[in-house]
Amino acid sequence: MSFLAHVLVVLVIAGAVMVLGGVAAYFALRRVARRRWRLVRSHVVTRSILAGASTVTAWGERRGARATAGEVSQATAGRARRAMWTAIEDAEAAVEHADGRDAPVAELPAVCRSLRRVGGELDQLLRLERRLPAGQDRPTAVRAQVAEVINAARDVQSAALQACGDATAPQIHALVRAARDEIEIVGAALSRMRSVASH
Repeated sequence: MSFLAHVLVVLVIAGAVMVLGGVAAYFALRRVARRRWRLVRSHVVTRSILAGASTVTAWGERRGARATAGEVSQATAGRARRAMWTAIEDAEAAVEHADGRDAPVAELPAVCRSLRRVGGELDQLLRLERRLPAGQDRPTAVRAQVAEVINAARDVQSAALQACGDATAPQIHALVRAARDEIEIVGAALSRMRSVASH
């Protein structure tokens, strides 16, 4: 074999050894890092920091989703979309809850389906709006429609909650009456026991 062939063989072997060493080092470092991360993650301070960050993030998202109609016109497309979908989902949840309690919901489920369909169309428009250049004026008609959908969804939510409250009122009054009667019975029994014990 020539000198050049020997050099190539040595270079191939050296390269293979380096690749194998790198792979072994990667897995060894990854294992150590995972073990250390488990120790750090289980520490009270780390858990508190992670829980706090999660709470702040969730609060911020929910706060942005609760934007008023006026705030929607000034908000970013992403915040407007979140506010719209939160209002629609809240309305759907309220109608579903009222329907599950046999409250009179009339055509509210159909209204929720219509809100979801219109919300999907407006969502697409807001996604397209995000692609406009930074200096470009945003179309106000879309934001006004988003605000109207949010207001309609909140009206549906309010109507469903009102219907649910009216439907459960007789049960609650009956429960309160039964509890009052039982308290009076227990009170009478206790006073009778006391009078018998005193003789």
